[in-house]
Amino acid sequence: MSDSPVVPSGFRLRALPSALAAAVLSMPALPLLAAPTAEDQEETVTSRLPAVEVRDRRSQGDPRPGKLSSATRTATELTDIPQTVQSVAVERVMAYGGRDMAAALAGVPGISNVSDTRFDAFRIRGFSSAGDLLLDGMRDDAQYVRSLGSVERIDILKGPAAALYGRGSGGGVINRISKQPGQEAFGQASATFGSYGQQGVALDWNRPLDAQWAMRLNLGREHEGNFRDEVRGTRQYFAPSLKWESGHDSWLLQAEYQEFLRTPDRGVPARVTALSPRNTATAYALPVADDGKFFGAAGRDVLRDTTLALRSTLTRAVAPDWSIRQGISLFELDSDFDNSFVSQSFVSTTRNLQQVQRSRFQQDLQQRNLQTNLELLGKLASGPLQHELLAGVEYAWQKRDPRLWMGSATLVSLRNPDNRDNKSIVPQLWQMNYHKASNLGIYAQDQIDLGGRLKGLFGLRWDDFDVDSRNQLKNLRSERSSHAVSPRVGAVWEAIPDQHLYLSWSKNHAPVGGDVIGITPGAEGNTNDLGPQYSRQVETGLKSDWFDRRISTTLAWFQLELYNRTVADPLKPGTFYQTGLERNRGVEFSVAGEVLRHWFLRAGWTQQNAKVLQAEPQFTGKRASGVSARNGSLFVSYAPPLGWFGETGLIVEGARFADRDNLVELPAYTRWDAMVGYRLQRADFTLAATNLSGRRYYASATGASQIVPGAPRALSFTATYRF
Repeated sequence: MSDSPVVPSGFRLRALPSALAAAVLSMPALPLLAAPTAEDQEETVTSRLPAVEVRDRRSQGDPRPGKLSSATRTATELTDIPQTVQSVAVERVMAYGGRDMAAALAGVPGISNVSDTRFDAFRIRGFSSAGDLLLDGMRDDAQYVRSLGSVERIDILKGPAAALYGRGSGGGVINRISKQPGQEAFGQASATFGSYGQQGVALDWNRPLDAQWAMRLNLGREHEGNFRDEVRGTRQYFAPSLKWESGHDSWLLQAEYQEFLRTPDRGVPARVTALSPRNTATAYALPVADDGKFFGAAGRDVLRDTTLALRSTLTRAVAPDWSIRQGISLFELDSDFDNSFVSQSFVSTTRNLQQVQRSRFQQDLQQRNLQTNLELLGKLASGPLQHELLAGVEYAWQKRDPRLWMGSATLVSLRNPDNRDNKSIVPQLWQMNYHKASNLGIYAQDQIDLGGRLKGLFGLRWDDFDVDSRNQLKNLRSERSSHAVSPRVGAVWEAIPDQHLYLSWSKNHAPVGGDVIGITPGAEGNTNDLGPQYSRQVETGLKSDWFDRRISTTLAWFQLELYNRTVADPLKPGTFYQTGLERNRGVEFSVAGEVLRHWFLRAGWTQQNAKVLQAEPQFTGKRASGVSARNGSLFVSYAPPLGWFGETGLIVEGARFADRDNLVELPAYTRWDAMVGYRLQRADFTLAATNLSGRRYYASATGASQIVPGAPRALSFTATYRF
């Protein structure tokens, strides 16, 4: 292994021919998609439903979404879902210069950012969401930083979602909804310029090809500057899509290529103030280095993520009110990095608290996900009851192939690191593993209209998860299987018009090896033999519409528990017992809608108490790391169809701990953002500012030695032309 930076290898497409063949074979015969004859056209026209006039009171600037499918896999009104669901419009995030998931989810109640420089990671209602990220309802759990360029909105379902999506942490799921072709011809080109050298261009172009076919193209490239020394990045994406609709049937084909080349940045280390006789830190203070100081290897550190996603969704009507939906998704990630970072906030051999120890890692990682599902959807009546049914079977296959090289890096100052002194031991091959996992899931759901303004929701899923891991350096192999049943029950009662009381209970499971795909071959003790961890949630609340449905509110109370949690034996290394318990109780409130003509409000707040109740003695009673007791946001906007528009608001994050030991507490902060712009018939001009007051704060942390400072005041100017 040379001392030069890792050069990312070419993108691997070995599985694409077979996957595309499987997609083609899973489709109906081609004559189905052939140009319709005159008789077919006449039959299609006469068989269409009668025209229905739809009157929508919502204005263009209304922040509330319409019907969502993320919570039920069917288009459902938010008031009919017995669970908290929120949606973030990506267009608003992009206007402020945000380009990633962390920017999009800032200020969303109950969401905490704990992202690593290598990948997106969040805590939903206090629980990790590493395996709970979706793209159009398909699992998207690979370790990379996601782009927003081809995304329409982000839906967040709070609480266990295994009844529909299978294994996960239980805090909820985050589902990105991609842009899709439509029959309206439009185009939009934009250019962005911002602080710290930000500049980029993007194109969103949609065209109908005939009465049934339409295509859409999204592409963009952007250079990202950064207030952090030596940290830069360039991202680009290309996302074509094609859609066919006949009135009853549809077929959506999507592809997306993304590349994100950047400097990996793990932030700044906290200062150790006390050590135990065994050289263990027992007390910390906040970082003393300037927020701009870079503790990596300047000019050598590099990280490149390259992804390719292919998706097909075919919907075919088989009877009145009944249809079959078949989806297939292929995703491939190639991620390479060379990264030197702080591994310990002090030097232990000489007990030097003014310098920090660094390690150097190089990685070559490939991951491939293949998922397909077949669903039957329909409606039927049984006496006074109306049923909306969903039944499905899902099969997923995943492969993760990480190779890691490890070495030490030079010591640097805690206050003023010399990131150009990058002499280090040449990294040696440390890990060469191969992991495979497969999952079979069978699920069913019934949304029942019980009459009398009472609706029920019942769901059940059974999963079989298998994982096979190989240590290719030591020639070791381990295989494990697990099974789980995930139920979901809920009810909504419209007690008086526009006031919906709801109650729900749901359960999740997280099998060994199902989070970051893989187990440790030949692991000591019983690590690989443990059963799944489980989580359960009870939630009750009130969803309301006010003032002729111009304003919507949700008030919810929840209790979410992670039980069967693994607890280490203090005397037997590698031995664990599933006797642990974590609990989060909280209250959440959100409001959105049109306050006055062209004046809009979007706000949310959560108050929660996430604690470890039963665990190892040193963790019992501690708060979950990265999770604050309160957070939320409040934004007010003025958005007429033409002319001047603007928005201003606050994002609030309470104090939270950077580490599991609760030794480093990051202070609470309030961030003030604002934008102003002018809209013409075909063009928009927007000037946005984040952290307008220049508040110093810490955005996230992955440990005591890796705390990421928040950006100071930043400006972003965007010019958009519509054609």
